[in-house]
Amino acid sequence: MESKSVKRYLIVKTILVTGGFLGKIFVEKILRVQPNVKKLYLLLRAKDCESANQRFNYELSWAPLLKDLSRIDDNGLQKSNILAEKIKQQLEAGEFLNAFDTWNQTEAVISNSSNYVNFYDFTEDNGSHINTMSTTKKRLFNEISMRRYSNYITSTVGNDDMKILYTLLNGAIKEKLKIIPRNLTWQPVLQYVLENFKGDFMKPRISEVDELLALGVNVTIYNGQVDLICSTKGTEAWVKKLKWSGLQNFLSQDRTPLYCGSERKTKGFFKSYENLSFYWILDAGHNVPIYQPCIALNMVGAITQSPAA
Repeated sequence: MESKSVKRYLIVKTILVTGGFLGKIFVEKILRVQPNVKKLYLLLRAKDCESANQRFNYELSWAPLLKDLSRIDDNGLQKSNILAEKIKQQLEAGEFLNAFDTWNQTEAVISNSSNYVNFYDFTEDNGSHINTMSTTKKRLFNEISMRRYSNYITSTVGNDDMKILYTLLNGAIKEKLKIIPRNLTWQPVLQYVLENFKGDFMKPRISEVDELLALGVNVTIYNGQVDLICSTKGTEAWVKKLKWSGLQNFLSQDRTPLYCGSERKTKGFFKSYENLSFYWILDAGHNVPIYQPCIALNMVGAITQSPAA
């Protein structure tokens, strides 16, 4: 699609952006080339491609969280904290590629110390027991992380469901959006995408969230209770570092319990102030919709102000 036709298409459109590497680029592109977009909703789940400051909060949270759960001992805690401090120094020095490698080392230490905890659901073990860093060359760090995530996706979604998702996104959704080039196809996990974004992986992004909030863009953050890679503890830590003028009022709000249908079992909690919202999803790992589909659907409906919500 030509650039001019894309600009025309975006005029007075309401757009939901679900985050990720390309999500951040897409937000910047929209605001730059088409300021007349009607509404822009940013669904921000602080996942493993988030900012350096956000990322560091996650690494600081991994070991203490697992220690409290008896999944690692003091030795594992100490090893992890040493690497976390190294990451902090590398970020301060602007050594983002080195920080990325140390982040991978930290994952390996946590895996070894916990007998291979699942980073995407800390109540489970990782499906494939990958050898420790002492037997793995540095060039394989990225492949290990991606393999771990790929195994998680397959184990939670299943190959048949993944085929359905592939068909949906490359078929009906692509046709509906009318802006995705025909030669591009959606795929769940691509190693070369991570490889090409290594330099951006650990860079600071909190200021951009502050900027979006100041512009009045609706920002929604959500976290699965048993997610480790993007732990709730880490997410709450970086949220408290925002310089947004409404932060203290947001933090002082009481949470609202979330239910589904007539069932009165608590499924999660919700808090909102002005254009910042936060969902705490109980009994859910990294892929919240798989664990809590009802809550996830209600959340997206509320974000998009859908009449069906």
